[in-house]
Amino acid sequence: MAPSDSQKLNQALDAFIQTSTMEQAVDIIEQHPYLLSDQADILLASIIHTARQQGQDLAAQALDERRDFIRSMRQELKGDENN
Repeated sequence: MAPSDSQKLNQALDAFIQTSTMEQAVDIIEQHPYLLSDQADILLASIIHTARQQGQDLAAQALDERRDFIRSMRQELKGDENN
């Protein structure tokens, strides 16, 4: 991934994390479909791990929920591709 791609991913992930509704989250994912990529999942896992190491358990839990949301969208899209 080129540095500019990495920067775009970081910015998109930041925008996704800051959403306050499911509709906003879906909009961000539709605008930045690479949030459904393995790279995005790895980056989010790293952020969650860092939050836990810093004792920010509530933040880590909230980020885990966001990660689960992205994963469910990935599964949904895979299911649509198979039909």
